[in-house]
Amino acid sequence: IAQIAHLPQLAELADRFTVAAVADPRQGVREAVAQRHGIAAAFPDLGELLAGERVDALLVCTPSEMHAPMTLEALAAGVHVLVEKPLCETVQDAGRIAAARDRAGVVVQVGYMKRFDPAYEALLAELDGAPAELLHIAGATYDPGLAAAFGHDAPPGPVDVRSDVFLGALIHDVNLVHGILDRLGIPYPGRVVDAFATADGAAAGGTVALHAGVRWSQVWLRVDGLGDFRERLVLYGARDLRELEFPAPYLAHAPTAYRCSAAENGGNVTRTFRSWREAYRRQLEHFHGCIVDGAPCRTPPEQARADIALLTAMHGLVA
Repeated sequence: IAQIAHLPQLAELADRFTVAAVADPRQGVREAVAQRHGIAAAFPDLGELLAGERVDALLVCTPSEMHAPMTLEALAAGVHVLVEKPLCETVQDAGRIAAARDRAGVVVQVGYMKRFDPAYEALLAELDGAPAELLHIAGATYDPGLAAAFGHDAPPGPVDVRSDVFLGALIHDVNLVHGILDRLGIPYPGRVVDAFATADGAAAGGTVALHAGVRWSQVWLRVDGLGDFRERLVLYGARDLRELEFPAPYLAHAPTAYRCSAAENGGNVTRTFRSWREAYRRQLEHFHGCIVDGAPCRTPPEQARADIALLTAMHGLVA
């Protein structure tokens, strides 16, 4: 995702960011990435990068198990961090990251880029904070897999259901609902009442009990043969239906659709909102604003900690 999304967007934001260095343990990868994107310095690990370059901020795009140690290492050096989701793999590490951020007096932003999607923002803007109007929330994503989308023939490696599926895939949808419930004034995360996962990680999900009997269901499916990606989140209300449909996250400038269907004049009217504004870019713009202008971080570690706690509880019902 660093090569597909972040580095191209950083290049477009050259008035705000200069990519000073890249770190990767694979020599061929780091040298190729540095050459392709005009990055002056390349290092085999984060420690050498922090020792060899003066940097203001770090973008962490490593495997999930490395997020916590790398983020903590950067914070110890007084560096701002934008870390891809999940922030880390345990609620304990999320707490340590929040405490280290406070000691360093810097910004830690979690890479929930869909929270910066204009369609998602349009949905939030129309919510009126009346939780009694909400009847049900349903989310479903089916995914052909990143390797398949880019034509790689190598078979995927073994799947860790907790790390790869719950914390790696479902966490995006969970955080979207987190933002919606906060906007409605509904306590988050609620109580996990059901969960499932196949042994191979091809399907997983669960159900959460919210206020007043409202249920929230979420499912993720790996469908290798379909050749298509679809992510839908639907809010069913007493008088309307609100739906978000996201494109594949590795497609640049592919718009998300927000549809609102509501009763009108004895019938039903559906409005659709789309925008070409890129969520990854807007996420980086927000990160810059948090650092330079002191803007409140929209996706801080405390929020990620609650998401990780919910998904850990959900996975616990499976295990």
